Amino acid sequence: MVNEYSGITDYYDLLVMSGYYNYQKIASEVYSIIGSGCRILELGVGTGLLVQEYMKIDPNCEFTGVDITQSMIEIAQKRLGNGVTLIQGDAKTMQLNMTFDAVISNGGVWLFLDWGDRWELASHIPNLESNYHSLKNLACHLRAGGLFVLNLQKPGVNMEKSLPDGIVYSQIIEELENTNDYRTHQKSYFFKKNGEILAEEKLMVTSFKQKVYEKLLDEAGFVFQGINGIASMAIYKKR
Repeated sequence: MVNEYSGITDYYDLLVMSGYYNYQKIASEVYSIIGSGCRILELGVGTGLLVQEYMKIDPNCEFTGVDITQSMIEIAQKRLGNGVTLIQGDAKTMQLNMTFDAVISNGGVWLFLDWGDRWELASHIPNLESNYHSLKNLACHLRAGGLFVLNLQKPGVNMEKSLPDGIVYSQIIEELENTNDYRTHQKSYFFKKNGEILAEEKLMVTSFKQKVYEKLLDEAGFVFQGINGIASMAIYKKR
């Protein structure tokens, strides 16, 4: 089962727009990698914040967003209107009947965790086989030479953050399993006000270690191209 964010949808924007992500900066970085007028797919489009910023930079691009959480898609639709195609679905089973110049995963499905001395490929998809089939399906939606761009960030930590209107966000990350090939973590998210829980979500994330994710991406048809100049996006190319 792929993670959903249905439990915290109503508070998601409040969190990520308070400094959790800088979507303007991310959009600019992605544009510097992809270029103008491309057909782009974002996996884990969420509430459409990255698409919104990207289309300010490149209004001639053709954007499709996929997310497993219907309540997120509904917010994104209100934000973006009819200029973007939004689809409720997941990476493993989506059949979009088109190919793209680039696919973006800004942590919605996959991202890279930078531990300083190593990277791990973190996934909201639960096991190796499902990740392989999902990446293989993603490759089928990319043209030859198309780009797969993934967010690269530091691992999450236990934290608490004050938000507007007296709301307090907190997250707790617990390691559940650590094998030679992967680690699993449970992430618990809470939004509280005056000590009362307004919304909460528990997610499971699998982090594949280097030898495993390199093989996984290679067998799915991707070749590593490097990172962008300020080291926050990992770039792969479809063979």
